[in-house]
Amino acid sequence: MKLKKVLVASLLILSFSLSGCNFDVPSGTSEYVGSLYIAQKPKKTLYALNDTFSLEGLKVIDTKSGSTITNYSSSLEEGTVLNTVGKEKVDITLTSYKPTSFEIEVVDFPRLRIASYPKQSYEFGEAFTSSGLQVTSIVNDEEITINDYQLNYRNGTPLTEAGTFDVAISKEGYISTSYQINVRKEKRLSVYHLPNKTSYLTGENFNTDGLIIHNENDQVVNDYSLSIKDGSNLKYAGNIDISVTKDGYVSTSFTIEVTENSSLPTKERDLKIYYLNDTHGSFIRQIDEGNKEAGMSYISSYIKSKVEEDPSNSLVLSGGDMFQGGYESNMTRGEIMIDAMNEIGFDAMALGNHEFDWGEDALVSISQKLNCDIISANTFYSDDEITRPSYIKPYTIITKGDLKVGIIGAAKDNMGSSITGSISDDFYFPNPVSYIKEYSDELRLNHNCDIIIASFHEAGYESDNGEPSQYSSLTSISNVSGARYVDAMLFAHDHRVKYGTYNDVPYMEAGKNGMYLGEMTLSLSGTTSYSVESSDVRVINAYNNCTTPDPKIEALASKYSSQIGNPDQVVYNFKNSYDIEEFTVVLCKAMYWYVNSNISLFGNERVYFSSHNTGGVRTSVSPGNMTMRNLIKVYPFENELCIQTCTANNISRLRNSSYYRTYEADNIVFTGNYTKAVTITYIAEYRYAYNYQQSYIKYTYVARDALIAYLTSGVDNTL
Repeated sequence: MKLKKVLVASLLILSFSLSGCNFDVPSGTSEYVGSLYIAQKPKKTLYALNDTFSLEGLKVIDTKSGSTITNYSSSLEEGTVLNTVGKEKVDITLTSYKPTSFEIEVVDFPRLRIASYPKQSYEFGEAFTSSGLQVTSIVNDEEITINDYQLNYRNGTPLTEAGTFDVAISKEGYISTSYQINVRKEKRLSVYHLPNKTSYLTGENFNTDGLIIHNENDQVVNDYSLSIKDGSNLKYAGNIDISVTKDGYVSTSFTIEVTENSSLPTKERDLKIYYLNDTHGSFIRQIDEGNKEAGMSYISSYIKSKVEEDPSNSLVLSGGDMFQGGYESNMTRGEIMIDAMNEIGFDAMALGNHEFDWGEDALVSISQKLNCDIISANTFYSDDEITRPSYIKPYTIITKGDLKVGIIGAAKDNMGSSITGSISDDFYFPNPVSYIKEYSDELRLNHNCDIIIASFHEAGYESDNGEPSQYSSLTSISNVSGARYVDAMLFAHDHRVKYGTYNDVPYMEAGKNGMYLGEMTLSLSGTTSYSVESSDVRVINAYNNCTTPDPKIEALASKYSSQIGNPDQVVYNFKNSYDIEEFTVVLCKAMYWYVNSNISLFGNERVYFSSHNTGGVRTSVSPGNMTMRNLIKVYPFENELCIQTCTANNISRLRNSSYYRTYEADNIVFTGNYTKAVTITYIAEYRYAYNYQQSYIKYTYVARDALIAYLTSGVDNTL
């Protein structure tokens, strides 16, 4: 009885409250029966001028019942030509319902149009591609092709969600458009029946007899791939996870157990590795600024004599940056160094950043003439980030009798920042760790490699002690192969001398310019395969230890004499000494003077500022004659001059940067908040160049030629 009274009272209060509400009731209507609500706006609310209005996609519901309303009226009729720029409110009404609205905007921009559609139907896990997509727009009554559009999907991205998705196509200053792709439902593999044999002794061959794989519909799948090929020799003891994969399917796996076969005899041998890195074209033997460079002839004689003592147990490897930086090598575009490396007998060379200095065509030529593979597991083209250049291999395999050595190359993560932007923009250098692990497992299990060496064009350390802690995970045991991911690590790029063992894995780096030579001995033993029992590693002074010339290398100077010319030609007689940073300022002065003295060659605009990175100058300058050979050693690069348009903030950033040195002779003149400055392609094309310029124009004049002109002009006799 009390509950009934409460309910009656509540209803009376509610009735009284509603009767007191002041709704905006349409004329002729005493009250609303409901309210309209826009659950989904139309597909298009942004229009180009003279587009036609569309309500497609609009969903209106009754807030009281939740039911969809279709017999509404719109204040803007379907198909109306929109000929007024600006925002407009569109009212949605229905008799006896409280109305609602949404807003559209009309802009005076051209609209992107799809002239040709790419692939729109995908299997689950398949990679997205925009190949075949053609985008156009009507500009000034003319249909033009648009190439520099952006997509909200990256080419090569695996599509791992099923359903229908919009691919948006956009470009600044244009009305965007889109198309739909459909990704079919997830497809996955499962192990229906394990192989008949899942327990092995080391030395036995893997056998897939009895293995049955099903798909998501419980149908048999035969065209799958295994991480270990049928028949592969199982060299390593332990539990091994074997993955089962098929393009477009979620993978699965199973495990086999491999036990050490103690009845097999043990075999032993020593593997010797001779290693050079960052030689930078230092072909001749010389003492440069106190640095003793052994020269390729003397290094050749030393290495060849060592290899001849035990050729079946010797490897000769390079960590990259072999060509750019020495007079003879620069003049021959690396060919004299290629001949020297071929004579020495290098087994592999890791790809370095300075291999790109003369452009991709020159790198292709080098790869064709070099008698060993150039290796880099994490170098790809940037357009899809999965395609590796054909002239670069991820690894190479060297066979020495019953010993197989897999050598994996690795570039520095984001190595493109150390390459001129117009070249590096075409390449992608992700972190190498996952690639090294993948190829290590592949080399051990499917190529029966005993030893894995990782050759990095990368410093590898995270602290000043030089230990390669950055790659700690590579010293662990793989649960796929049952062995270490790498048995030795070779480093480069930062020009340090370092060597030792890290987590029982030996490593080394041999300085720069042929001043040092790395030597590593791996003592190996095993039954079905070899493993590293101990190691001895050192870096020797190449100048002091390589004391005999190689006549075949000496003869190369005559072979290339016409290209080499006169390396002893004097460019300038310096009165003072300059360290690297000081000479970078001299270089800035030279560029500043050169542009303003040849203003007609540079758009007839004077520059008021000059900048150059200190990394472009490679060594200090001593008093006395600077020959062409000295000049190339000090300033080997062929960066072209660029004229920048800069704001005061850009100039301030250049002045305050620790990476650049600058020069300005007079008060900087700004015209309309902008001034002109001269720099080089490496700075103007740097990925963060937006901090230092608004825009730039590249000219074909080389900064080194500007320096030579400055020195020989006599304009500054105080240097």
